[in-house]
Amino acid sequence: MSRRPRSNDTLTEAQRKIVEAAVAAFAEHGFRGTATRDIARRAGVAEATIFKYFPTKRDLLLGVIGPVMEQLVGPALTRSMDPLFNATYPTFEAFLRALLAERTAFVRAHPQLVRILAQELPFDAELRIGIAGRVFAPFLAKGIAQIEHFQREGQIVGWPPALVLRCIASTFAGYILHRVFVAPDAAWDDEAEIERVIAFVHRGLSPDQPA
Repeated sequence: MSRRPRSNDTLTEAQRKIVEAAVAAFAEHGFRGTATRDIARRAGVAEATIFKYFPTKRDLLLGVIGPVMEQLVGPALTRSMDPLFNATYPTFEAFLRALLAERTAFVRAHPQLVRILAQELPFDAELRIGIAGRVFAPFLAKGIAQIEHFQREGQIVGWPPALVLRCIASTFAGYILHRVFVAPDAAWDDEAEIERVIAFVHRGLSPDQPA
């Protein structure tokens, strides 16, 4: 019986071509707007070859996202996020600036994969839970530690640290996704935009603001 490749499997040449074609197709048209025959055409294989390795299109989605997240994105996140969270920042604003710069650079380095995640994570619980547990969970404790540090110093409001992180992440994600995917060719003033986003988060989490 066919099965999805695990992240530690070695892909055959045909599987590699299929996965690469699927990433491009899903990013361009979305999972629901992509037909397996289109993936087969991009990969230069017969449609039956896809079903040999991936019994359904959803198996292909999970087979694409899982290995790529664990083999590519996971290590890349570790390389970029560990120095970020292990560094010492004089102010909360300095931390926000470093975090936004890192997240923007990461999205620009992996635009196709981020587009797929943005399209599919809200609608696929298995995909969402798997990625959250395997890829993002290791950084949660470090992020919370940074928030608790700034709370102890009285630089930010004493809300639950996980809530503070969600506020930061959702605001930054909104800016980055709009900048990179929604309106990349608009007349952006990046320097001014970044300053305003940081000011918005910094002021919103200030301990001087009413809860």
